[in-house]
Amino acid sequence: MKIINYEELFAEFKRDGAISEDANEIANTLIRELCIQTGTGLARFLGVKSCFDNHMAMRVWVQQRLDDNPDYLVDEMYQQLQSELYRLLLNRPDYIGDLIA
Repeated sequence: MKIINYEELFAEFKRDGAISEDANEIANTLIRELCIQTGTGLARFLGVKSCFDNHMAMRVWVQQRLDDNPDYLVDEMYQQLQSELYRLLLNRPDYIGDLIA
């Protein structure tokens, strides 16, 4: 009898844009903290598909990071992603005015 690992199966076929509660919570906090504007442009900056608006792009980016770190703790991942995002923004000051209020 073959055993099916549903977690692997779901991960393989997970739609882009499928966001967990943890990813949503972390992304919403980052969006509020950084005053990320609605609109577009952030997706390209974060390296996610450009069909997403700024807020959804943040959620997808956070979800990708969580998927890469399955044993994460929410508070630790928030701190790590916040630092990573600050580094990205500091390296690309031309994006800051367009994305942050």
